[in-house]
Amino acid sequence: MFSSRTLLALVALVATLQATAGQGQWHDGRATFYGKDGWSIHKGSCMFGYLDETAGTGWDTAAISDVSGDYQGSCGKCKEVKCKATGFRDGYGQWIDRKDVCFDTSASVVVTITDTCPCSYPGNYYSNKRWCCGDMYHMDLSLWAFEKLADTKWGVIGLSWRDVPCWHKPNKRAKNKYGQRSGPDMGPPGGWYAALDKRPFKKVSWENTQGRKLRGAFSV
Repeated sequence: MFSSRTLLALVALVATLQATAGQGQWHDGRATFYGKDGWSIHKGSCMFGYLDETAGTGWDTAAISDVSGDYQGSCGKCKEVKCKATGFRDGYGQWIDRKDVCFDTSASVVVTITDTCPCSYPGNYYSNKRWCCGDMYHMDLSLWAFEKLADTKWGVIGLSWRDVPCWHKPNKRAKNKYGQRSGPDMGPPGGWYAALDKRPFKKVSWENTQGRKLRGAFSV
C-alpha cells in the first residue's frame, strides 16, 4: 500500500516530468533582430503567411541560419531564449562587448521558427556573412521578441537558448522594459482571418493579446 505522502510525491514527480517534457539543454549563441524597419516577419521562408499576434507565440518569432545543425525541419518548432551578458565575435572576427545590455538575464521568451537567416544572400551579403555563416550559433529574432530582452539600439546581443515545446511557459516571462511594444510592420492582407495563420501550434495565448480584442476567428 502506498502512503498518502508517497502518492503526493509521485504526483509531484509526474507533474515535474510533464512540465519539463521536450525541454533541451541550454546553449550559447547570439541574436540580431528583424521586422518593422527590415524584412517583414510575415514573409518568412516557412510560408506560414500573415501571423496572428494573439495565437501561439504571437509575433515572437525567429529565423535560424541555414548552416546550423538544427536547421533542417526547424519550421514551426520553438525555442526559449534569454539575453546573456557576455561578449562575442561576429563572422569577421570583430569583438563585440554586450556584458551590460540585458534587461533581465533570468527572464525569457519563447519564439517560433518561421524564417531562415541565409549564409549566402547577395542582396545583403556583408550582414548575412557577418551573422549567418556558422561561426557561432545565431538567431535573428523578431523585433517584438528582441525588445523584451534588450534595447534594440544594441542591434545584437549574447543569447542563451534551448529547444522547448511551443506550449512551454517560461518560469519568468520577459517583458518590454518600457511597458510598450512596437507597432506592426505591416497589416493583414485583405480577407485574412486568424485561421489562415499556418503555424502548427496556434492555441490562443492570452498573454499575447496584451489587453486587445482578438481578431478574425477569435474576435470577441
